[in-house]
Order: sequence, then C-alpha cells, then structure tokens
Amino acid sequence: MRKQTTKLLPSIAKKGRHLEKFCQILDDLPLNFKFKLENTNRDFDGSWEKIPSQRGPAWQNGSRILFNSSFYPFKKKVFEAIEKEGFPLRVTYFPKMRGNIISSLTKERIEELYHEQNKSLQDIAKEYGCTKQWIMLLMEKYGLNRRTRSEARKG
Repeated sequence: MRKQTTKLLPSIAKKGRHLEKFCQILDDLPLNFKFKLENTNRDFDGSWEKIPSQRGPAWQNGSRILFNSSFYPFKKKVFEAIEKEGFPLRVTYFPKMRGNIISSLTKERIEELYHEQNKSLQDIAKEYGCTKQWIMLLMEKYGLNRRTRSEARKG
C-alpha cells in the first residue's frame, strides 16, 4: 500500500501545480474581460465577465458568480474562449508555442525594433504576444545590449 501512495503523490502534486497555473492565467486577465463558453455540459455555458470581489477576482454570468478553480475541469474550452476574444494565451503562457516567437523574432528583427525604431521591450512583447522578460531572454541569447536609462529617455 505504501508504493501506491508514493505513486499517487506526484500526480496529485502535478494537478495542484496545473490548477495553480490555470488560476494565475485567469488572474492575469484584466477586469471586465469577457468570454463566452459553449458546450461545457456543466451548465457553465454563457458569457462570463471578470469582476472584483471581496475574495479576489471572480467571474460573473448574470447573478451567478464563480472563481477561477470552478472552470478548471474544462480548462481547454476556457482557453479556447479566451483566445477567441483576442488574448494571446498560448504564446504568452505555454513554452511549446514560444518556438513561433523565436522563429519570427530574429536577432536582426529585435535590433531593428529595439535599437533602430526605439521600441520598448514592453511594446515588442505586446506586438508578439509574449512577456518583456521573454524578449530580454532572447536579447541575452543573441548577445544584444539593452539601452541605458539615459538612452531610453532620449528615444
């Protein structure tokens, strides 16, 4: 029986990490963000809007209010609905999709956007649907220098 318990613990811990990541993704969405769910087979169908509440961000559909973890059992449908509303979820949060960013953000392209057009890391990240930290990692990988504060202010 001890072996069974040992085998179950990693899967339980893994599910907890996935649930935590899922909730973080929903927390990162802006207030008043809306998405529509269809065919959930759980009476979750309809338009959901992110609202503030005393317990933290919540999702409202009419008089019904839910928290992030309530959506977890059908996270795939939630992700699809969020992406349909224009939030670049897969590129921003899932590393497997970041290969697309690397292929389109070459060293030359970053040099052009950052150094020649004087775009900020945040502007580049928004344009490519990722985080500014990801752009900084690419710059480090390509051996590109960042602007100093005084150089950034001049731009």
